Amino acid sequence: MYFFPWVQFIQKFLLLVIIFSNNYISNALGQTITIARYIQTTNNLSTLSQILSYEGLVDLFTLLDSPVAGTLFAPTNDAFLSSGIDLTNANGAFVSNLIRYHAVPDRKILSKDLMPSLVVNTLLNDSSLVHLPNGGQVLYLMKSIQGDITINNGNSNGNSNLPVKIIQMDIVCTNGVIHIIDSVILPPLSLFDTANNLGLTQFINISTNANLLSNFNTTIGMTIFVPTNDAFNRPNILSIGSTEKISLLKLHAIIGTVIYEIKDGMDIESSDTGKKLHFTVKNDTIYVNNGKVEKSDILLQNGVMYVIDDVLLPLDGSGGNVVSNNSTNGFDNGYNVQGTSDKKLIVGTVLGGICGGIVISLFSCMLYKWYRAQKNSKSVTSSPTIINNINNKR
Repeated sequence: MYFFPWVQFIQKFLLLVIIFSNNYISNALGQTITIARYIQTTNNLSTLSQILSYEGLVDLFTLLDSPVAGTLFAPTNDAFLSSGIDLTNANGAFVSNLIRYHAVPDRKILSKDLMPSLVVNTLLNDSSLVHLPNGGQVLYLMKSIQGDITINNGNSNGNSNLPVKIIQMDIVCTNGVIHIIDSVILPPLSLFDTANNLGLTQFINISTNANLLSNFNTTIGMTIFVPTNDAFNRPNILSIGSTEKISLLKLHAIIGTVIYEIKDGMDIESSDTGKKLHFTVKNDTIYVNNGKVEKSDILLQNGVMYVIDDVLLPLDGSGGNVVSNNSTNGFDNGYNVQGTSDKKLIVGTVLGGICGGIVISLFSCMLYKWYRAQKNSKSVTSSPTIINNINNKR
């Protein structure tokens, strides 16, 4: 029993050695063969190897075996199994598009290239699934401070957009790079399907009634900010007319431009002509006009979506302030993109003045008390001299 802890230690050590050796051998093997041949000779990629043999993917296999391929994000056998996707050749068109979404042409992406994020075009360019202005559908990759790399899963469902994790990175082959991933990356859906999956029913209803949703769905390249149901259910929003709602919804979309990375201080014109959106980034939190971004970089077939906590209000043209209550649009706003209104600024100034006055008064009292104490101390010190003078006179 005395040696039992040492036995456990040796077992764990040997396990680590085996894991390290497998990774080392795997990476070393990759450096001598193409991406396609690496997939064929790797046990936990046998499902992917089989899929690449399908008739509809012969061209992709040829590319991955050519002198210059690019980068492939390769799902493991377990990843395909847990996805529940029909991967038979009978489902050829879907499977073909699915696998093409994992391939980045003519670009070798290493983990060191990611800090903190990277957007890259893939080989998925089916016109029924992609409506972007520049090339194929994109992958959005993120790298944490710890070095972990995740990929936004384009197919949102439920209340989250679960990322795909890279579990083995930087397998360098003769014609590119392989990153092995723990899940299948699903292509993005339309705006309608994505909003529906995220439960954003109020946006769907209002935009459908305003005859805007179909346009948003088919626009080539778009960035859209979708308010939550709670934001739409506020009394000041429920009470506005249909014409104002159309103008309001147009303010939430940027047409022809897909913004995957928002930077502090950006000003971009919305689809409501002449009205801009102002962006602020504070402590990694994004604000657009009066709204705060709750979920970011949700990929769409034709762009990207951000979920926000408020219905956006137009700026007054002064560079960051929303329109006042005196405007004719009937919206109750009263705060700018930083969350500070003119009213709040006035109240804050008054309170600051009061607090400052109290501090000055307290300091004055303390100074006066100190002065009196010093004066009394001098008086006590000098009193014996006074008494002696009186006695001498007597």
